[in-house]
Amino acid sequence: MSTTRGTILVSGMFDMNNYGDLLFPLVAQQRLAEAGYALQPVAPAGGRADFADALPCLDIAAMLDAGGAPAAGILIGGGYIIHAHSLAFLDHYAGEGLGSWCGAGLWLGATLAAALRDVPLAWNAPGVPHPFSARQQRLVDAALRAASYVSVRDAGSRRLLDPQGAADVPVVPDPIAGLPRLWPRAALAADYRALLARKGVPPETRLLALHLRNRSIAGLDHDTIAASLRDFAAAQGLLPMLVAVGESHDDPAVARQLAARMGGPVLMLDDPASLREITAALAHSALYVGASLHGYIVATAYDVPGVLVARPRYNKFAGFLAHAGRPQDLAQDWAQALRLAAARRPDEGALLPAALAAALDTHWARVAAAFAAGPAARAAPRQAFATALLREAVAAEGPAWAMAPFLNRRMRRPPAPQTHRETDDGPAPAL
Repeated sequence: MSTTRGTILVSGMFDMNNYGDLLFPLVAQQRLAEAGYALQPVAPAGGRADFADALPCLDIAAMLDAGGAPAAGILIGGGYIIHAHSLAFLDHYAGEGLGSWCGAGLWLGATLAAALRDVPLAWNAPGVPHPFSARQQRLVDAALRAASYVSVRDAGSRRLLDPQGAADVPVVPDPIAGLPRLWPRAALAADYRALLARKGVPPETRLLALHLRNRSIAGLDHDTIAASLRDFAAAQGLLPMLVAVGESHDDPAVARQLAARMGGPVLMLDDPASLREITAALAHSALYVGASLHGYIVATAYDVPGVLVARPRYNKFAGFLAHAGRPQDLAQDWAQALRLAAARRPDEGALLPAALAAALDTHWARVAAAFAAGPAARAAPRQAFATALLREAVAAEGPAWAMAPFLNRRMRRPPAPQTHRETDDGPAPAL
């Protein structure tokens, strides 16, 4: 279907060099195009991540500008973005105080933008990492009522988002599981051959895709981990490939440190040329073992057996494995992961059930239906959310905050410090 029904703004961490986050707008673009919509990603700082096939982004300010680029709807997520935490620890968001509020801006800000623009709002199965305070929950509840369709990717997220169970919040699989619909495995064969040639690896080599993140090896002896991975790969007749999928999480540095300790041949994918190249590497590996949820999702979506290292154990790990019907792929540590991986075989067949694909089809149909219903649907709850947000902002910041748009710049500046006081005898000297 031609994209003639307008543009959907989709919000997320799409300006960072993180593989999983950057796949969300690509998958959404294909699905929304099938429903007749174009897509424009929105990210905190805007711009474009360092991949040729990543989509360029608007920033949050542009999304909130109701007089700017027109939109037919706003889509929130996916990823672990429904939280109230500061992102100022990320250098990418350190400027001009952006990091302190942009995390909430991706979903509360998106809800406000839908109210300001008077367009439908839908949620693309994001995750919720932590509970909200009672004060925050009031606005969360108003945001849920404002959306035409809300979904999350695991039952833990639903409990944290809606602890009273008052809202209709479907739990659907992570949308990245539908990646082969965008890039079929056969279409990635040339990318995989080019990767092996670029790395000087013979084309017949069978790869063990490994992903290690700081949190997954914290407190462990790195020499021991490196040796166990090297020995396991050798016993399986595989070449270790260290896949660094998250630059903002220091994945490339971790991969290089581990490679230096392995003492044997390693394919280092710390310099991926494109998102397609990472996908091709995962899709054509013989086995995956790692701490990246999206690394595991992509591998299993292409029927590559894998084990997910849940160290620490997040809701999102068990959540996806429940959708996949593969709880046996969850490991609590690296030793258990390698024991489980030794029993995996490349000829296991389809790893994800047909019900998972059907659930994603239903999810995208509900997203499209939310936008097709037009601005009239949920208009009153959207405006009620904007009113609730304004009320809470005045309570927190005081009435001067609400009057600032009316005042000129001189009046908005804080008063200059007093250097004297008036007395009956004239100005008193400064103290």
